[in-house]
Amino acid sequence: MHLPRAALLLAVLATACGAACGASTSDKESAVPLATATPDEPGQADEPGTLQILATPSAAVSIDGKPIGKTPITGYKVPPGRHDVTFTDDTGPRTMTVTLEPGEGRVVKSDRAPGIIDKRR
Repeated sequence: MHLPRAALLLAVLATACGAACGASTSDKESAVPLATATPDEPGQADEPGTLQILATPSAAVSIDGKPIGKTPITGYKVPPGRHDVTFTDDTGPRTMTVTLEPGEGRVVKSDRAPGIIDKRR
């Protein structure tokens, strides 16, 4: 049973007031027991992290070996923990490892090293 916080608070207050004010046993039994209450918000430990992935020039991106598109990529959700972000362009792959806490946001950026010649010109 899911109750909004306001309804749960009223049920708790009604139970407490009923006991203090001499209410009958049947009034106490109609109150919602606290053990059935559930939180309105999910646990923060399950909240995904968010990546903003950038590269100059644009590059194909894989996270943990799964292709996800070309940069720029914004608002990409990943589970908390460690992830390998691989950028691939005409110079080859570059991999960075990033670790995110629940709900954390990170920017992952890869710029081509100076002196690398762009073969597309």
